[in-house]
Amino acid sequence: MSKQKSLLNRRNILLGCAALVIAGGVLFAVIRLREKPVVVTTEKAFIKEVVHLVTATGKIEPELVVAMSPDVSGEIIELPVKDGQSVNKGDLLFKIQPDIYINQVEQSLAQLNAARSQNLEAQSRKLKAEDDFRKASLLYRERLISESDFIASKTNAQAARATYQSSLYTIAQNKSLLDQNQDRLKKSIVRAPISGSIIALNSKPGERVVGTGQFPGTEVLRLANLDSMQVKVEVNENDIVNVKAGNPVSITVDAYGDRIFRGIVHEISNSAISKAAGTQEEVTNFSVKIRIFNHDRLLKPGMSATADIEAQRVKDALVVPIQSVTMRSSGTAAQIVKPEKSDITIISKTRAPESRQGVFVINGGKAWFRPVKTGTTDNTHIIVTGGLKKGEEVVSGSYTAITTELSDGRLVKKQQQ
Repeated sequence: MSKQKSLLNRRNILLGCAALVIAGGVLFAVIRLREKPVVVTTEKAFIKEVVHLVTATGKIEPELVVAMSPDVSGEIIELPVKDGQSVNKGDLLFKIQPDIYINQVEQSLAQLNAARSQNLEAQSRKLKAEDDFRKASLLYRERLISESDFIASKTNAQAARATYQSSLYTIAQNKSLLDQNQDRLKKSIVRAPISGSIIALNSKPGERVVGTGQFPGTEVLRLANLDSMQVKVEVNENDIVNVKAGNPVSITVDAYGDRIFRGIVHEISNSAISKAAGTQEEVTNFSVKIRIFNHDRLLKPGMSATADIEAQRVKDALVVPIQSVTMRSSGTAAQIVKPEKSDITIISKTRAPESRQGVFVINGGKAWFRPVKTGTTDNTHIIVTGGLKKGEEVVSGSYTAITTELSDGRLVKKQQQ
């Protein structure tokens, strides 16, 4: 009897152990099959001032640059300036050999004097011919000379007047030629049109240069006003609509590290600059010129610079991290239904998929998709204009969780900071 009782107790123990093993396995399977929470980082929606920046790179250059080329050709006999030298308006920059232009002036002056002498001779002949015509007219009235003599006298007077008038035109022509040659002689001496600095010196004394005429002349030097500097950048077509003349700009120059130079947008080009046109890599930019204020003559032409253009400033804006905003589809696509025993195909008119912009809000340990309306951005945050309240906790990372892993009601776990 006691043996049977012992066997029964042992069997009960074995059954209990088996039940415990089975229950543990079931519990383990439930835990294994249970949805794993998505590890995320979060941030609360808060109020801040948002400054939308348009960033572009470019080169430092003077606002005013004058390329100095001579109007006349010849040999440079004087070049008293050096590269980097400062000059004042009216200072001598260079001088061209003037001998040939002096000779041309003397020739033109001689031709003008000859034309004036011919004018005096033509004037005398005109006066004599007019006097002869007056006398012939009196005699013709008295029928003392023939008609042919009267006509000849009249013709001589008209010819003398025409010769005299022609001599006046010759004088004007030679006077114009003299003025032209005197101007050429004057232009053999080139003076500074503005006060500034020599930023490029391309010629030396003794070199021959070509004057500007029907073709470009030789560029001897470049003169620039280094007190007024600008940075010329190219802004993408998607950002140019936000850039306006007068927008404040923060400028960093590679040569000066983190030092900030202040500026303002003062010119925006209306013509586009296209790169790789006709290809998939085509890029359309617009030139923007930014005047720099506090440069203190530290900047030199050609330096590389980065400009942060303040396109828009919004105070007291409700913001969330830029990466928190994502897109989700809603609705279903159209379905094709083909009933049995029928050759007719029916297309059900279901709503097409739509994309909604929103954020994932944390509530009760789960993520819930919330459609929102957004505004402008700065480098880190985006303005939310509707659909969210201050202090609500939104998912800010990771990128994979926000874009693909999260869905309505998905269990989440905050990552330890």
